[in-house]
Amino acid sequence: MKIYRVNAVIVRHMYESRRNFDRVVDMIWWPVLDIIMWGFFTVYLAHSNRLQPTVVSSLLGAIILWGTFYSFQRDMAVGFIDELWCRNLINLFSTPLTLAEYMAGLLTVCLLKVMVGLLAASAIAWAAYSFDIVPWLPKFIPYMANLLFFALALGIAITGMIVRYTTKVQALAWGFAGLLMPVSCVMYPMSSLPKWLQDIAWLMPTAHSFEGMREVLAGKGFSPQHFWWGAGLNVVYFAMAIVFFLWIFEKARSRGLLVKQE
Repeated sequence: MKIYRVNAVIVRHMYESRRNFDRVVDMIWWPVLDIIMWGFFTVYLAHSNRLQPTVVSSLLGAIILWGTFYSFQRDMAVGFIDELWCRNLINLFSTPLTLAEYMAGLLTVCLLKVMVGLLAASAIAWAAYSFDIVPWLPKFIPYMANLLFFALALGIAITGMIVRYTTKVQALAWGFAGLLMPVSCVMYPMSSLPKWLQDIAWLMPTAHSFEGMREVLAGKGFSPQHFWWGAGLNVVYFAMAIVFFLWIFEKARSRGLLVKQE
């Protein structure tokens, strides 16, 4: 792997982000809008004496972490879709650039974008609703790592689907995470789900991350159980995503589909 090639991918996407207002909207506007909307909702419930302060903090913290997960998963897939929209895929892979170098550059860009969105959402939560996530971050970081790891696995798998079926399935980049939200227990504890949905939720690294976050905010401390469950599931899902992507990429290349991408 050549670092200068990875840097070239990073520069390409940074230039595109700087000159494309849609990317600014995705990176900053939507995380901030989510915090504002859900923040007003939690203020309303708090003033109505329907929520305890710890529950309000849990909701705001959950929105920030979910926005981080969703943005990372979306940007991984959309970064590849950009190459299809620009008809740039054949140009990239006709050079010495390897698939690993391209994915490493794209991963770095997505991490930078997620950090910008996280900082913007956290700043609004602190300024508007007096929720400061910074003191909680040391205990949140393991759960955030699990969220990003799972988002990476999903992004790779969805990118593989786009390699095979092109922009016909591009809606997966924006919509797939939403399908997982009900069993990810973002706003509510896992115990509130029906038993059959709880069984599904136990297989979601996202659910374990949000359960762990709620335990931290409730003063119960770090939960090794939820962290290691999430980490173990992530290893399985990540391995499956890599195998799937490499298989479908090689299949597309051997059939000449990479030069026919639209």
